Amino acid sequence: MSSPSSSPNPSHRPVSLALLLCAVILMAANLRSPLVALGPVVPFIQDDLGVSASYIGLIAAAPMAVFALFSPLAVWAAKRWGMAQVLPWSMALMMAGIGLRITGPSVDFLLLGTIVLSAAIAAGNVLLPALAKRNLPTRIGLVVGTLSATMSVSAALASAVAVPLAQWGDWRWSLGVWLLTALAAFAIWYPLRKRLAVPPTAAETGDSGVSVWRSPQAWMISVFMGTQSLAFYSLVNFMPSVLQAKGLTALAAGNYMSLFQISSLLGVLAVSAWFGRSDNRPLFSVIISVLMCAGVAGIWLSAAEWTWLWVILAGIGGSATFSMVLMLFALRTDNSSEAAALSGMAQAVGYAIAILGPLGMGMLYDATGSWTAAMAVLSSLLAAECVLAWWVAQPKTLGEYRK
Repeated sequence: MSSPSSSPNPSHRPVSLALLLCAVILMAANLRSPLVALGPVVPFIQDDLGVSASYIGLIAAAPMAVFALFSPLAVWAAKRWGMAQVLPWSMALMMAGIGLRITGPSVDFLLLGTIVLSAAIAAGNVLLPALAKRNLPTRIGLVVGTLSATMSVSAALASAVAVPLAQWGDWRWSLGVWLLTALAAFAIWYPLRKRLAVPPTAAETGDSGVSVWRSPQAWMISVFMGTQSLAFYSLVNFMPSVLQAKGLTALAAGNYMSLFQISSLLGVLAVSAWFGRSDNRPLFSVIISVLMCAGVAGIWLSAAEWTWLWVILAGIGGSATFSMVLMLFALRTDNSSEAAALSGMAQAVGYAIAILGPLGMGMLYDATGSWTAAMAVLSSLLAAECVLAWWVAQPKTLGEYRK
């Protein structure tokens, strides 16, 4: 395929695969790192601004609330103006959110900035898998793998540099450095917006006959994504605090967060290489879900010297389940409009569930003075996800269940 556009607009030059992947990489670098950067510097923020764990939990939960609200709006905006138009402007919104986070005079601006940048992330989360379905239908694994791997690498970098930057300057440097990647993404996506625009097909604008909101299969995928996201955002916001409570230093806890993100590359590679081609996707889905559950339980229950093992398992399982869900948006739908609709629903419902993770962990800690109750609940939810994993990875598309 010489061009990623299946129905290119003849008035525009085609976009090469390499250039589109470069654009995906720069966009993906902004979809996790600004949020992951918060967790390692929570103690610095609390010392500076005197905020409670519950308020930090509120800030950590805010992205999920925004994802839940803005994911359907991203689908609507893409139908109204086109995916290629919405994506670059989401990066402009990202820059505004980061600016609010680091320049505001109070912790309320940290919350407001987090809300604004999370709206930008919602657009990328929903639309990039749909763009892959439309522009590179035969390379979905490559695009989703690139997307997930970049998110993991950038998140690992965010975890690794957060504490050193906070110690060198203050916590605002740790959060503000991601203005650079947002600017880089805007710089490449804005010129590409017309070249990536394609005339909508009947399948993309018409009624496919599938209402994702009435599909039991779509609801299972949505709940699965919710549980996975609840666990991920709970870990990235509170795992450093959990590890420090076990006696580790802030720097060591930050390094374990980096290990969590780096090991997640193995999960991304496994899903990209094998899941789409697997003859037994449900079994694959169960295995990677068990890895995440075991990792979280081990972080909670094991001795400190074994933390590295459980962090690696949680990183592999967490990234693998996330990458699998992104692939399911394409694999279990029949066209890009359906893929966008499923992505929008799963992320709206999923992140509405995920809100309970960081918020609940903060509240349980304030109520008990320990992370034991919070980690017990998190491990139990992931055990339930292992059962659901079998059903979400069935090979039929949503439309085939109507036949």
